[in-house]
Amino acid sequence: MENIVEELESGSPNLDKMLHLFEEGMKLTKQCRGELKEVEKRISTIVKEGDEFIEKSGIDRS
Repeated sequence: MENIVEELESGSPNLDKMLHLFEEGMKLTKQCRGELKEVEKRISTIVKEGDEFIEKSGIDRS
């Protein structure tokens, strides 16, 4: 992603190349957002399970 941004900022590629690089960057962004959503779901599940365990075991959170 950094390479794509650097090349776009350099101003050297022609318009077609710039459009292709922009499309690649957008695909990578979409992929990263999807991966982050999955990680957030996993973290939420882990935290929820931890909270349920604490409640069931009667552990004092303070």
